[in-house]
Amino acid sequence: GPRDPRLLALENGALVWGTARANDVGPMSDARAQAQQDARDEYRRLLYVAMTRAAERLVICGTQGKNKIPDGCWFQLVDNALAPYCVAEAADDGDGDVLRYRKGKPQPAAAAQAPAKFAPAKIDLPSWLTANVTPDHATLRTITPSSVEDDDAARANAPAGSATALLRGSLVHRLMQSLPDIPAERRRKAAQDYLARAGRELTSDEQAELAGHVMRVLDDPRFNELYGPGSRAEVPVVGRVAFGGKIVRVSGQIDRLAITRDAVLIADFKTNRPAPRRIEDVPEAYVRQLALYRAVLAELYPGKTIHTALIWTEVPDLMELSPEAMDAALAGITPA
Repeated sequence: GPRDPRLLALENGALVWGTARANDVGPMSDARAQAQQDARDEYRRLLYVAMTRAAERLVICGTQGKNKIPDGCWFQLVDNALAPYCVAEAADDGDGDVLRYRKGKPQPAAAAQAPAKFAPAKIDLPSWLTANVTPDHATLRTITPSSVEDDDAARANAPAGSATALLRGSLVHRLMQSLPDIPAERRRKAAQDYLARAGRELTSDEQAELAGHVMRVLDDPRFNELYGPGSRAEVPVVGRVAFGGKIVRVSGQIDRLAITRDAVLIADFKTNRPAPRRIEDVPEAYVRQLALYRAVLAELYPGKTIHTALIWTEVPDLMELSPEAMDAALAGITPA
């Protein structure tokens, strides 16, 4: 049954913490009595809701241990109300009697019948159900740009201290992803604050230098379309590409993607120091990476021209790669 509440609501709206009933003074006794009455009403209302949900039969039972059942419990409320109108009858399993309250005449019990034996119909299984799967149905292989990237070659021009180079790259990518969403007049301050927190391993001069490189990229008018309407950062890309006589699934993430009315712009940020100044000096892994992205997006946007570019944050510079370079890089990937 319901227990005494801990908070007692007085008539003036004040709440009083109730301890033992013997400590009640003044209006606390009336507040406790009212709270108990409200709890009992709600307790009975829930019983009514439970009983009226039965469609054909309602079974009420309970358990009793060494102690007596609590006064006012659901079983006791039902027993007190219905017992005078019930008839003692044998239980369905023959183990003792039960009290039954009926609305209408009892129906004769259906004669026990042995379950009918079910003979399943003969089914002709299709031939493909027992045949071996042919290679044509094999799961497509998934490749990612990183799986075709030669890390050693890609970082051949990186300065000594690979940990610092990786940190710089991570910081630049995060700033390139987040700063375009901040008003232009607040970007430099936001970059400085972020580098002070996330780039603590760099000196203050290195932090200022890195912030300067990033701001020069964002302020360069050649890059405006990459941060305009329809552009996005860190875009996951998944699709199927056919090359080398096979179809493979490509999964990767583009640093910056812009969709215009006539074209698709793909940009990948690189922090190489020194940055290559000629396309011939660009690590082949970078070109293959963009070639895969271009192949996927060409399937998604067949009516648009796909432009791919590397952005060297150290310079800064946007280096666009030609369609011929992309096709050659794609042909050089072995999807085995």
